[in-house]
Amino acid sequence: MKEIKIPLPEREDLDEAMVGVLKFFLDSEAKSKIYLYLRKKGPSTSQDISKGANLYSSSTREALAEMTKKGTVTREKLETEGIGKKPYIYEAIPPGELIKKKIGGIESKLNKLLNLDSSIKEGKKSKAPKMPYRVRIEKIIDETGEETVTIESTAEEEKE
Repeated sequence: MKEIKIPLPEREDLDEAMVGVLKFFLDSEAKSKIYLYLRKKGPSTSQDISKGANLYSSSTREALAEMTKKGTVTREKLETEGIGKKPYIYEAIPPGELIKKKIGGIESKLNKLLNLDSSIKEGKKSKAPKMPYRVRIEKIIDETGEETVTIESTAEEEKE
């Protein structure tokens, strides 16, 4: 079991610190800024997100397309009156769902790694993991207010 202590940042550094944490889950600073903006402001157009997250509109559109494809944001057409192209409204999934998606991806990669030797011996790719690997993350706040995040991982031994 591995413990990671996360010091709480000062209020003015909170957004910057959150972007740093979100980069682990979203793989880029632009996606992290977009996610944070959407969680703070709620459903928004790509134009509003670009301005609010201080990103180029092309970077925002590209990141939103990837995030929509991966399911970290949802989008719906904005109902407007008149002629013209109706913009999309984007909304970020809740943080708990984001964590579950990342953990599911980590578990899948760990299972592939754990099955590497058997895949090599069998001479084929193994689609179904033979050794399930689970990751559990727990946040604990002690009596002094210090946060500790415990990451526990377990692998069940393969039955012969």
